[in-house]
Amino acid sequence: MKYFNIVHISLTPLVAAPGKMAKLQREFGHNACCIVLNDYPSKGPLANKFLDDSILFTKEMTPFIENSIRQADIIHIHNNCPIDKAQLINRLNQKTKFIYHVHSPLREGPLFLDRTQDMGIVFDDFLVVGQHWPKLYPNYKPVPNIIFHTPSINLRQKGEKLRIAYSPTHQHIGKWTSKHCQELNDTINSLSSLGLIELIRPESPVHPNTLMYMRRYCHLTIDEIATGGYHQVSLEGLCAGNIVINGADYFGKKVLANFCENVDPPFIHAHSSNIAEVITRFVQSEELTREWQTKSLEYFQKYLLPSRLIHIYNAIYEKLYEN
Repeated sequence: MKYFNIVHISLTPLVAAPGKMAKLQREFGHNACCIVLNDYPSKGPLANKFLDDSILFTKEMTPFIENSIRQADIIHIHNNCPIDKAQLINRLNQKTKFIYHVHSPLREGPLFLDRTQDMGIVFDDFLVVGQHWPKLYPNYKPVPNIIFHTPSINLRQKGEKLRIAYSPTHQHIGKWTSKHCQELNDTINSLSSLGLIELIRPESPVHPNTLMYMRRYCHLTIDEIATGGYHQVSLEGLCAGNIVINGADYFGKKVLANFCENVDPPFIHAHSSNIAEVITRFVQSEELTREWQTKSLEYFQKYLLPSRLIHIYNAIYEKLYEN
């Protein structure tokens, strides 16, 4: 395997995905770092929660960041890079290979338009997070979103209430980015009020490690059922040995299966008209709960460990330097 100097650049932390990727690449021998140009708004609930594995672009850090850019074999840009920073990168390094990697849909924030033409960078490869975004970027290579937590399971015991984790990151409505569904809210609130479930729903965003700690306590994770897609939450649910409920369509599941020896993930599909029925099945059966918890953990351990998925990225990098 070849080893590279890699610089990840992201306009925002992107819930730590680029930073964690750089951390994993260092563990596998690459000299990798992640530069975040701006944290989330200082007065917002996400500020300072996703920078653990990244370097924030500040005046004080500029000399060190510029040195990393000069040495980079690969500059891996996530979602967007402002023109002034793109011009700086071009001045510092004319020999690097550029990768553009999208984590968001087109025609919704933050990628309302194709940003590749705005940056003034000639990209060598184009990647898209392999969840449900590939249908919007048919010419990009799907790549897996990697979950870096250690897998675990807390099997539901006889007599225990079903514990459900539900923590959408936002309430805004969008064609591809909605995470809110009134029928889902009504269902889980009713079941909780009746004492049939224990609902774990933080009042405000918490640090990702804290949220994962809470998820490990649960038996079931709910992602979203509004768009026909799924998000990182579903993968974290598998890692925590939770039943995972989402609205993932055939295409979204097949993209993930493509990284997993063509085996579909054990997601439980739901939509607004059947969500109450789906959850009630697990409320009523501890045995069914344990069965699907075990399927989740086994799938993650077999197919989604970082040590397995990182080689997909390594192969992309190596191909850029084959000639």
